[in-house]
Amino acid sequence: MSYNTKNYTEQGGEKTVIGGTLEIKEGASVTGLSADPLLVATEETLGGVKAAAAGEDDTVEVKIGEDGKLYAPAYPTDATESVSGLVKMAANQADSIAEDTATLVTDFNALLAKLKAAGLMAADEA
Repeated sequence: MSYNTKNYTEQGGEKTVIGGTLEIKEGASVTGLSADPLLVATEETLGGVKAAAAGEDDTVEVKIGEDGKLYAPAYPTDATESVSGLVKMAANQADSIAEDTATLVTDFNALLAKLKAAGLMAADEA
């Protein structure tokens, strides 16, 4: 009578094959394993990723999907009147040297136009 077993040690004891479940009971120990058994994750290989601890200014939360990939929220969109977002730096407006009201209005309107162009202020309604 003969049978095949899932778990066995080859002759000489150099190799043990586990084809079933290996259960390590509480209090048991395993020796000889690498202290860092994870492979480094690459495009082709699933593995571990090293990362620094999150800081106070870190704002992007990532999650691991069921496919093993990391997912981050979409990149911020442009700001609107009701939604925070990204804006461009406004073009420089030179200091006004206006000596009369009309020239001051012109300088002020130039500043408003630059703020609107940068997205820091809503555009005029048509």
